[in-house]
Amino acid sequence: MSATLQDIKFDELCNSIMGINKNIQSVAIINKLGRPVEKITRDDRGKQLPQEKDEMLFMQCVLEISMGKDYDSEFGPVNYHLSERGNLTMITFPMRDHVVLVTTNKDTSPISLAKKIVTTINNYQTR
Repeated sequence: MSATLQDIKFDELCNSIMGINKNIQSVAIINKLGRPVEKITRDDRGKQLPQEKDEMLFMQCVLEISMGKDYDSEFGPVNYHLSERGNLTMITFPMRDHVVLVTTNKDTSPISLAKKIVTTINNYQTR
């Protein structure tokens, strides 16, 4: 039996993802309106954005995943979206009507990490 999104404990999911790799800086679960419903950050990592920029980033992540769904029938569903920046990597994952945003430093293999995170998200959705 598939779990409803309400059954998924967002804090547990965030902590499970954070535990995959020590280079992960933060994990956020964002609703379809671009608002975070859960967010955890390593104490010693990453520069914090002002709240306004944080909100804009979350909305951008939701929009990227949402626009990608327009091509699901042609190419299949989006597993994740990867954005490598100068000093960090951002990976977004669709999760029903939410988006999971993971930021990591540059000292990790983003494709390998993304595949592990997809598995973790899928495990949480099917419990």
